[in-house]
Amino acid sequence: MIDFSDQWVLAVDGGGTRCRLALSSPAADIRVEVGSANVTTDIYAALSEINVGLKALAGKADLAQGELARVPAYFALAGYQADRDREQLLDGVPLRRIKVEDDRPAALLGALGCKDGALIHSGTGSFFGVQVDATTRFSGGWGAVLGDFGSAAWFGKSALALVLDAEDGLFPRTVLAEALNDRFGGVAGILAFAITAAPADFGALAPEILSQSDDPISQQLIGQAVSHFDENLRHLGWSAGMPVCLTGGLAPHLAPFLTEPVRKNLRSAAGSPIDGAIAIAREFAKEVQVAC
Repeated sequence: MIDFSDQWVLAVDGGGTRCRLALSSPAADIRVEVGSANVTTDIYAALSEINVGLKALAGKADLAQGELARVPAYFALAGYQADRDREQLLDGVPLRRIKVEDDRPAALLGALGCKDGALIHSGTGSFFGVQVDATTRFSGGWGAVLGDFGSAAWFGKSALALVLDAEDGLFPRTVLAEALNDRFGGVAGILAFAITAAPADFGALAPEILSQSDDPISQQLIGQAVSHFDENLRHLGWSAGMPVCLTGGLAPHLAPFLTEPVRKNLRSAAGSPIDGAIAIAREFAKEVQVAC
């Protein structure tokens, strides 16, 4: 049983592939991981996974039902839009004191702490952040339909589009094109897959695409992605000499292909997005305490 005098906070980092939850105090840290919690793709499924995680946290902490609601909570959720999602999200979780944002601030704070630098996040989705003198700026993170350039989902979707171009004679029938074509049983199978595929489903193709980096499909997509990364960082205020951190499951695999100025300034992230979410949850807890 936790002692509520120990300044406990609750943090959630929900992404397109998995959702991490933490119940943390200065003396202890309890964490669990569940499935995808992308509110843009399916807010009902996201809420279901979050509630599974909350129940698991309560169980590990030996909390009675309803006690978790007393803990100040911060949610960092991929694709979150307050105007669209806030009411449904707050109604869907058994928490009373909660702050919700998209996943970018937590990822940037987790990676950089208080230091100046930049972040390239490429997981199921993608976004970019730069922090200078405690001022943060972000770009990307608009979701798989219209954004997430250079993400795992983008690589999978774009590769299949090039396979269709190859079918039309507009792109070479490369080894990778043939492999993807065979995997889905031809054009009809590709189209059937695309109709129902979630971003994570497209993203599952990314490792195979990057593993064949000498294939023209991979070369074209990697070139487009790393140019987009460089352009976004510079637009946000990054300059050569400032550290750059990579987060997300796909980002480390892209590291060898980044433009030279970015690659020369790569640094290990200080922490993970859930660490950043915990830090923001602590600040939120102070605000709640003052308000009370």
